Amino acid sequence: MAVSASARVQQVLVLGGLLALALYFPYLWFGVTPFASDAEFSDTEIAALLEGKDVVDFYAQPLPEISMDQLAQQKADFTWCRFCHTLDQEGHNRVGPNLHKIFGQPAAVVDHFAYSDAFVELRESGLVWTPDNMLEFIQAPHEFVPGNRMRYPPMIGYEMSAERDANIIAYLLRMTAPGAPSDETIPNLKQP
Repeated sequence: MAVSASARVQQVLVLGGLLALALYFPYLWFGVTPFASDAEFSDTEIAALLEGKDVVDFYAQPLPEISMDQLAQQKADFTWCRFCHTLDQEGHNRVGPNLHKIFGQPAAVVDHFAYSDAFVELRESGLVWTPDNMLEFIQAPHEFVPGNRMRYPPMIGYEMSAERDANIIAYLLRMTAPGAPSDETIPNLKQP
């Protein structure tokens, strides 16, 4: 059975369109870039970015005692974040940068992460991450940093809430502090 030339052209166009969609979809949906950066930031460079700023050591302050149920709720609220971010010291970057000890650090200084131009401008403007400005960022990422690639909140099946956002910040601070519990030791939230 012979296939006409116009049918072949249609097939090639459909397959080309599907291939283009497959290549573009991860960026469209998740903000994924298919490359890493060579950028590494020395302690001297980070100190220069922090010079003249009254930076609090957020990790030297004691964290409030919380129950295992509260910690499990924080872990559950952080679930969407962990698709893109790791928290471990020396953890690798995913779609988003590793967030280990992010508080008190200048914006956009995680080694080998390909930051958007918007985040590079934020670093150059002198932003230092605090729990307050991180909370403001996750509540409205594209208002806080116009032009950034972060796709949060997720497009489907996610409802924003002030309590969830506060839990995300609390979990991020707790899990990146020295002596943080292992994520595996925190139980998953039991659904009623």
